[in-house]
Amino acid sequence: MKLKQQPSDFLVVEIPTILFSQDKKAHSVFITEKTELDTFDAIRMISKKTNVPLFEIGYAGLKDKHAITKQYISIPSKYNVKPFIFDNLALSFVGFNNKKIKIGDLKGNKFSIVVRDIRPNKIDNIQEKTKSLTLFGVPNYFDSQRFGSVLNNQFIGKHLVKKNYETAVKIFLTCYLKSENKNMKNQKRSILKNWSKLEKISVHNKIFAQIINEYLNTHSWLEAYKKIPANLREMHVNAYQSYLWNECIKEILRVCVNGKKIYSVEYAVGSLYFYKDLSEEEISKIPSMFPTLSEKVKLSEFDNKIVSKVLSNEKITIQNLDIKTMTGNFFKTRKRQVIIIPENFNVSPTKDDELNIINGKPQHKITLSFSLPKGSYATVITKKIFNQ
Repeated sequence: MKLKQQPSDFLVVEIPTILFSQDKKAHSVFITEKTELDTFDAIRMISKKTNVPLFEIGYAGLKDKHAITKQYISIPSKYNVKPFIFDNLALSFVGFNNKKIKIGDLKGNKFSIVVRDIRPNKIDNIQEKTKSLTLFGVPNYFDSQRFGSVLNNQFIGKHLVKKNYETAVKIFLTCYLKSENKNMKNQKRSILKNWSKLEKISVHNKIFAQIINEYLNTHSWLEAYKKIPANLREMHVNAYQSYLWNECIKEILRVCVNGKKIYSVEYAVGSLYFYKDLSEEEISKIPSMFPTLSEKVKLSEFDNKIVSKVLSNEKITIQNLDIKTMTGNFFKTRKRQVIIIPENFNVSPTKDDELNIINGKPQHKITLSFSLPKGSYATVITKKIFNQ
């Protein structure tokens, strides 16, 4: 099975909560259609093209880069921005609203996903799993896209919790992804090689230089960490919090579901548990909601047993999550749905896959279409069906 072999294989369309008016109001609302472009890059392009400051542009959610995505943004009407098409980004006007669009201002997302390179002998199994999916749903895991800040399988957020500030900074400055460019990799290798004598190296990256200079001036790895841009530091905390939530859901399944029904699928930072089906008794045991963890979280007796097990495995306590005073970052508690059932789920008939041909014979492809609540990951659906 292959996903995202070309941008048109993965289409995401936001389902907004805001209402649009044709009467002029404080903010103009546009829909952006972008290809192979993440939300931050798109917003920067729009800002540059229109001369609207970045902070003035509102958006409801973050979208994957490797896709065609349609999402709503708002721009103050005083800037008189006109629709445009520029490279892989199109901006179309849809109406007006009194308020700036903010993170979370959407009901969910519609997905259309082309799944390719399916072997003919797998079709029956796919049909069986899609039936189970529509009946029993899937765990609402955070998927691999959430963990881009995890380098060499190390959570910077976990090191903050454990007050290992030097390690946190070292991961940020020296670990890299295969996809990073050669200059960045070489710079990180140089920093690692000279870690015990940072004062003797020349660093070209502005952010890296600020972090290293802060340490050389203060001899505090904590102060050095604070020089990492705020949006990246927030990602470090969110990634670890999301991992802990995933581990809690896995523990819930261990406790509530017959182990013979459970199977695991790998993802970026470990493995996720799925189930073949659920009995009425198992459904009644699984909580409908489960909180993300912070030092302020309020837990039921059942929740506390789950959390205690996960935190024990991590060798931390709930109190360790109180990092705001030291770092300025914090863990925030909010309830998240444990099981989701995709709405309007549909599987197309199988077709020949023109991109994957073996011994002159095309493999199969299908298109999955469905809607999910905001914050849920479509790739969790494909993991359930295809075990990858």
